[in-house]
Amino acid sequence: MAVLRLFYLLFFVGVLYAGESHKISETILSVGGRVHVSAFYTSDQSSFFAGKIALDSKEKSKDIYVNARDSRLWAKTRTDTQYGTLRTTVEIDFLGTKEGKADKNDYYPRLRHAFVEFGSFGFGQTNSTFNSVVAIDTISYPMDDTFLRHSLIRYTFDEKLFAFDISLEDPKTTLLDAGGSKIITKDDLLFDLVLRSRYYPLWGEIGIAFLSRIITHNDTTLEKKDSKYGYGVNLSGRIKTFSLDDIRFNLHYGEGSGRYIAYGAFSEGVIDSRGKITLTPVYGGHLGYRHWWSEKFRSTVAFSYVGADNSLDVLQTGLDKVTKDSYGVQMNLFWAPVKNILTGVEYAWAKREVESKENGKTNFINLILRYNF
Repeated sequence: MAVLRLFYLLFFVGVLYAGESHKISETILSVGGRVHVSAFYTSDQSSFFAGKIALDSKEKSKDIYVNARDSRLWAKTRTDTQYGTLRTTVEIDFLGTKEGKADKNDYYPRLRHAFVEFGSFGFGQTNSTFNSVVAIDTISYPMDDTFLRHSLIRYTFDEKLFAFDISLEDPKTTLLDAGGSKIITKDDLLFDLVLRSRYYPLWGEIGIAFLSRIITHNDTTLEKKDSKYGYGVNLSGRIKTFSLDDIRFNLHYGEGSGRYIAYGAFSEGVIDSRGKITLTPVYGGHLGYRHWWSEKFRSTVAFSYVGADNSLDVLQTGLDKVTKDSYGVQMNLFWAPVKNILTGVEYAWAKREVESKENGKTNFINLILRYNF
């Protein structure tokens, strides 16, 4: 409860001093956030994520959801020291619970960022260095979204045209057993290593990241331990076209990189009856074109795909739980009538196929209203 009281206090301060900076001793404090309301209609009570689209064989029903869970609150500080600038960021949203009660809608806070930057070094929880350098401008996420947020330690070298990052990141691992059920291993002894290079030419921006990790599983029942080397490559960027328009893209390939892509749709690999690990190749990409109709209206049309080569010689049952691939299409219209206010509507369609050859399709219509403060 003490934590909740602190969040409410920060929210009250944020309302009073929305978007402003205030100096406290030698530290500058800034508080802000957003109020975000989503109303969306789904054809099958499904979820617009690659691994969670309901199969056609499952019982479905239409529904409308309205919530403000994606509202956010952040506090930032900046302190100039004799050794450089010290910055901190703490940010929460309210996506930490699946759903609120019908009579209360009491969603609880979820930590997004708790990060410290001192000169070129940073540590804490924030977006992975392996993530795409540019997000596609849609309400729902692309099927292949290369996105993860967790704890890490990072060094950044940043110039005007080039930047380079190296980070050690949380090495959590998931594997599938022969029945298609996920196992979260607790045998990771080395951090994941991520190297990323970014380039900022006049025509846009581009980034390429390389992931290196060791996947380990210790089977205490069989008294067997196995390790495999996993890796991933992620290429992403934005290319300016006409006026304010741009193309945004992402391409990913990896073996043992499942948790970094598509929000847990894929595991790092499978483990057989002898305790041996076989890594799963995962690949995907998305392409979106954003067009500005005027200074206040813009639209994006996007296509995305993600797939995996699961080891069917190891997987024996539960194939209806193992995602083979998913692809989706999104199109939207955003309107920013005044500063800090955004409203938009988006239609999204996606299809998922599992290794049992079953598939499922979903349709979403999503309306948002947002105020940034």
